Amino acid sequence: MALVLAALLGAFLCLIGAAMIWAPGNAVQAFGIDPSHMAADNALMPALGVRDIALGLIVFGLAVARQSRATGAVLLALSLVPVGDFLIAAKSLGATAAVRHLIALPFTLGLGLILLRRST
Repeated sequence: MALVLAALLGAFLCLIGAAMIWAPGNAVQAFGIDPSHMAADNALMPALGVRDIALGLIVFGLAVARQSRATGAVLLALSLVPVGDFLIAAKSLGATAAVRHLIALPFTLGLGLILLRRST
């Protein structure tokens, strides 16, 4: 079940990345930054989209290949992304408004630890 959840997380990351590439203005707004005064961030969203697609494909591929421990290690490393996104958004929004970026943190940490401790 944990590998299925990891595969779904990988697929979801790919969808988020695709949205950042094809609709960067909407993605900036969904990220929590006002796009009207953040033209530079709007231009960077496709790069973040590629990041999310690459990470999603890694997680998805390892989960489909049934590599529990490797998937867990990647998910633990991936836990840094929501923290980084929170810190970036907090500069623009304040910590209280940016806290939603930490929603994925307990999920990636918990699932990562479960899979890392699993014997293959």
